[in-house]
Amino acid sequence: MLPFTFWVGLRFLRFKGKESFVSLITVISIAGVAVGVMTLMVVMSVMSGFDRELKDKFLGIYGNVVVTSGGLIYNYPARIETIKTVPRVEAVAPFVTGQVIIRTRNRALGVNLRGIDPSAEARVSKLGKYIKEGTLQPGDKGIIIGVQFARICRLRPGDKVIVISPGEGLLPGAAGSRREKFTVTGIFKSGMAQYDLELAYIGLPAAQKLFNLGDGVNGLSIKLDDVEYAHAARNQIAELLPPPRYHVRSWMELNKPLFAAIQVEKNLMFIIVMLITVVASLNIASTLIVAVKEKTKAIGIFKSLGVTEATIRKMFTLQGVLIGMAGTIIGCGAGLLLIDQINHVADFISAHFGIKVFPPDVYYFESIPARINLGETAIIAACALFISILASLYPAWRAARMEPVEALRYE
Repeated sequence: MLPFTFWVGLRFLRFKGKESFVSLITVISIAGVAVGVMTLMVVMSVMSGFDRELKDKFLGIYGNVVVTSGGLIYNYPARIETIKTVPRVEAVAPFVTGQVIIRTRNRALGVNLRGIDPSAEARVSKLGKYIKEGTLQPGDKGIIIGVQFARICRLRPGDKVIVISPGEGLLPGAAGSRREKFTVTGIFKSGMAQYDLELAYIGLPAAQKLFNLGDGVNGLSIKLDDVEYAHAARNQIAELLPPPRYHVRSWMELNKPLFAAIQVEKNLMFIIVMLITVVASLNIASTLIVAVKEKTKAIGIFKSLGVTEATIRKMFTLQGVLIGMAGTIIGCGAGLLLIDQINHVADFISAHFGIKVFPPDVYYFESIPARINLGETAIIAACALFISILASLYPAWRAARMEPVEALRYE
């Protein structure tokens, strides 16, 4: 049998004389909370997914720790062996990097060209897994390009391109401009539009020749067995390769402004979207205020029979809790469904209304990176319930303070 307070609270949520229907104002209140919870879940899941995917893509292309120098790093095999003595270091790969122009049959585009040792690079990054066409072995005159670049320039493995290196002063250690003809040997797809458009790879010896670097390299990429230890490993490597000649930075330091901006935006979006739930709570307060007016006679009867003010408060507070709980449950269910189908929804909007919800050239990724975080979901649900309880306190207090004589005077 239901407790008296709970039973009365449920009865008060119904229309007077129409007990089989929930009141319209109650439905609106539940819908308001549900929309607020659903919106907040979707926004936070997209922000969390964006943060996670950005980290995964960066770590998939670059190392966990990067060692560079004010100029070129010579005798890098010895430096690699030294770095491998640091705990948690799994692999080290040398690289050459610089800006170049790639000319094709119909256009010329600037890209960030990296010279790599394919076998070492495959152990440090996920480039080998990203190859969709061709191979990771560029050889002496091969080049690996991104899928976006290949699509724009209409290139396939076997096609020829001309790579033009920068002039003197545009690349540390380089002297003079060069141009070389390369054959596309591979096409990679990282899933991040910016990388797939702006990155290209050639063999390390070919890059050293193209940029006139001799036997030097621009840096060393390092992979750890656990990315969370990047800062600790960075400190240990920095002790072995002391500055100012060497600069050792973890992936967090390399992208600190970007990830800090994402976190700030995530916090701001939580606060802003939570205001939707706050506005919805005003409907709960309105519902209970109307309920107090409609149930004036019942309140007077209860109080004349000896029901305490605390019990009256519980009755109306319970209504707010039930409305908030119903809205939260519906909102969580709708939010989970929308998160699961968010890319299909975006495709539907794009196909039928011509609105590009998530353009890859603006947001880096080809699809919306939504990620469900159970901890964040629990916080959202708890906040919605807390706001619902707060909204019900004043109407419940007014009902409890009502005098029986005043309540029954006009009945």
